[in-house]
Amino acid sequence: MHAEPNGQYGRIGRRGVLRAAGAGIGVLAVSAILSACAPQRPEGAEAPDGTAARGSDTPIDTLTLALPSSLSTLDVSRESGILNYVVACLAQESLLSVGPTGKLGPGLAESWKQPDARTYVYTLRRDAKFSDGTPVTTDDVLASVEAARDTGSGLAYAWADVASVKATGAREITVRLKHPDAAFAWTPTPGTLLISSKAFLARNKGKVGTPGTLLLGSGPYRVTSFAADDHVALERNDHWWGERPSVRSLKLSFIPDAGTRLVAMKSGSVDGALNLPSDEARGWEREARVTYTGDRSVVALAFDTARAPFDDVHVRKAFAHAADRAGMTKGILHGRAEVASTLVSPDMWGDLLTADAVDAAYDKLPAWDFDLDLARAELAKSAHKDGFTLDLTYPSSGPQLGKAALVLAASLKELGITLNVKETTLEQWIAGLVPGKKPLQFLWYYPVTGDPAELTNAYLDSGATPTNLPHYDNAAVDGALAAARKTVDPAARGAHLMTAVTASAADLPYLPLWWAQTATAVTKDLVFEEPGPFALVGPWATRVKKAAA
Repeated sequence: MHAEPNGQYGRIGRRGVLRAAGAGIGVLAVSAILSACAPQRPEGAEAPDGTAARGSDTPIDTLTLALPSSLSTLDVSRESGILNYVVACLAQESLLSVGPTGKLGPGLAESWKQPDARTYVYTLRRDAKFSDGTPVTTDDVLASVEAARDTGSGLAYAWADVASVKATGAREITVRLKHPDAAFAWTPTPGTLLISSKAFLARNKGKVGTPGTLLLGSGPYRVTSFAADDHVALERNDHWWGERPSVRSLKLSFIPDAGTRLVAMKSGSVDGALNLPSDEARGWEREARVTYTGDRSVVALAFDTARAPFDDVHVRKAFAHAADRAGMTKGILHGRAEVASTLVSPDMWGDLLTADAVDAAYDKLPAWDFDLDLARAELAKSAHKDGFTLDLTYPSSGPQLGKAALVLAASLKELGITLNVKETTLEQWIAGLVPGKKPLQFLWYYPVTGDPAELTNAYLDSGATPTNLPHYDNAAVDGALAAARKTVDPAARGAHLMTAVTASAADLPYLPLWWAQTATAVTKDLVFEEPGPFALVGPWATRVKKAAA
């Protein structure tokens, strides 16, 4: 699950337990929080001044950027937060790539074709080499696929319906599926396949991505050092088949504290930061070049529908009406987000459905307006009308989630419900994203493909047991998802996926809170070109340039 963060800042408290009741936050106090944080400028996804700077070919000897959380491993099959991908996608590649705007493109495969609904054929480029100088071969691809399919891999779910993967030529790989699944077209991309050498994988089984072993790949950079809780260092890979990057040496420093990050920027210790939260990013605008990009990420509450109290739909509806989602997006995120009506951002539908068709379908989804009277009425219909107590945990790299949880807790207190808000490390939070672990969880997800099925298949299908956080089971939804897998016609596939989205909405297995924007900051003499929604799930550092005069 590419959950998190791609991790993301300001901190609402130290690690431990934050009890809404103990904080004394009532409805009036919540209003004060939201109004005090009101946006200072209109919404946008560009540089604050509306300009787009141009880059030059001037070399950059060293670049140091801050990341908002530490990493325990560089192996995305063991820890799949988006920040793990930010690092791994610089060193490793997949058969296909996902461009900054979400388009499928060549990677280590220079071309590919689909002879029939169950067969995919990939032709490897001739000039690809790993950073140790050895050529990329079909054996390396097969070994990497087998590593992804291993039962201990967090990526195995994406390969579950593959019948065989074989070398069918000197540079040709053929994948055969058990049954048609149009979503597989996105599987051999960085989100679920990163390629290393067969020899490296065999020699380092169980140790890939550790500080002592690092990574071996064919990407534009090679990892030279990794200190968990401190940094990752990379050097330009001169064996890379692509255009030579401007940045020679790159250091990614883990700086979880927002204030420390900004001080580091002002002192010149870092040249910028990735994945800044909107409330923090505003403070960088005077010091740096800040761009805001809709990243198609979603933040939602996942209700475990298989256990009390959320096995009662009226409790779920009470939570929905108690969540001031519009206030959260304006007050906490400063307008750099949009209230979400479902998990899938409207932009995710791409070529499957027209924008008008998506808008028309989304307009019919339940609004769940903020209304405490409606929330009380729903709770009164439930088997838990006298209230209850439960916990909600958020990662320290996402303080905006913690702030939202406290706002919700204050509203729920008016209903007799106590919500204890707890902060934990990003690594612990990701490890806890397991169905059945807790009755209420945050889902914080960054898509790594341009396909809405990435979200619907993982989070709405009853058969997706590793990722179906709410234990959601709806025959109509399952049927629509199954139909989408079988069709290759984009419009028909889009219609089936939209049926799954709309059919699940009234059941409320998730309460979507917002679709967010990502902020990237670099010093004003630098430019981060093409900061699209998928910019960080690829060789993003190759697009950092010196600003043109």
